[in-house]
Amino acid sequence: MGYFMLLVLMMFHFACLSSHSCHPYESSALLHFKTQLITNTTFYENTYYEHLCPNLYPKMRTWDNGTDCCSWMGVTCHSVSSHVIGLDLSCSALVGNIHSNSTFFHLTHLQTLSLACNYIYGSELPSQFGGFVSLTHLNLSYCAFKGDIPSQISHLSKLQSLDLSWNFALSLKETTWKKLLQNTTSLREVVLDETDMSSIGPTPGPLSLIANLSSTLVTLSLVDTKISGYLTSDIFCLPNLQKLNLGANQDIQVHVPKLNCNTFLLSILDLSECHFHGPIPSSFFNLTYLTSLILVDSFLNGSIPSSLSNLHHLVYLVLSRNNLSGKIPNVFDRLTNLQTLSLHDNNFQGN
Repeated sequence: MGYFMLLVLMMFHFACLSSHSCHPYESSALLHFKTQLITNTTFYENTYYEHLCPNLYPKMRTWDNGTDCCSWMGVTCHSVSSHVIGLDLSCSALVGNIHSNSTFFHLTHLQTLSLACNYIYGSELPSQFGGFVSLTHLNLSYCAFKGDIPSQISHLSKLQSLDLSWNFALSLKETTWKKLLQNTTSLREVVLDETDMSSIGPTPGPLSLIANLSSTLVTLSLVDTKISGYLTSDIFCLPNLQKLNLGANQDIQVHVPKLNCNTFLLSILDLSECHFHGPIPSSFFNLTYLTSLILVDSFLNGSIPSSLSNLHHLVYLVLSRNNLSGKIPNVFDRLTNLQTLSLHDNNFQGN
């Protein structure tokens, strides 16, 4: 009988835990945060946000005082502790500022946070984001943040995914970049498109720092970040890298005569507008997992070699606006997965 009663008590205990509502101070923090931002769906009409957010929905409108914040749209609570561990307000039609003294920063148990595709106009990125030390995923893309990315972002040592892309007026200093790479040893995804990284010198350069420190990286996207220096084989040899997009960085010099490794997982490669000043590197045709190869306006010359047929997983091949010449090789019958081919604005001859 005693054993049965113990089982009943344990089941009652866990049932109570699972039915906990969210903590009052977290509910209060969220409600106060709600008052700092305006929900304005009409503001997003006929803007690029409308394209980014076809399913735009004002999630904060479900946040009502007196109700369990764990039931609010965009809020995720821990199944046992009931602390708020996830906040997804992407595409929520929010307009306004996030100030450094916002109660939003009281949500110290957050593990995932997305404010993507909201108009947080004119706000500098508060250093208090560095206080979310449990974060594994942070997405602040398309938010219109400005100014320097605070060095405190490097305190997020558990980060696996960081997306600060397309804020148009963010910049990243070399010291912050180094600290971020040194401290976040589990980073799998880094997306910083349109972030100004021009203050990071070409020696050793932002790409060399990544190659030396980031063996966990799966995705690296630094489109139009004004980085400079040499792109060498080291970054292609990162053991887990699958997507590399460095397009629109005209001060990158590509020098990859050979690859100093035997295992490649890279499937998407975009080096558009980077400087090759030579033929397509023969080493690229050893990247046999490639599904997408994009080298638009990249100062390429020479011919397309028949070894292109090695890339039998290719779905998307774009080599337009270069100075490629000679005959187009008769290899496309072997590229049976190819769906998109663009070779316009070159100097090809023959049939």
